[in-house]
Amino acid sequence: MGLDHKWFGNLSRQNGYYEHQISPFQQNLFKGFFNPGAKKFAFRLGRQALFALPPMAFYYYLSQWATETNNHYHTKAYLKQHGGEH
Repeated sequence: MGLDHKWFGNLSRQNGYYEHQISPFQQNLFKGFFNPGAKKFAFRLGRQALFALPPMAFYYYLSQWATETNNHYHTKAYLKQHGGEH
């Protein structure tokens, strides 16, 4: 039995030194994963953007307005304008 036949991982022996290689079945673990999947994901995300983006934008600007209004209520200018009452 010679060492020229191929076993799993393609092991070869050289005077007590073993060389390990990856099996051909393990090299292409994600083959074909990104090609059709990325296109479908982008297409579906684009279709749902019309439903998701307007409410997100509305609540983002509402949050910005509320933060600015709250910060204005806690300034000296607001307190002077309303007679120091809070």
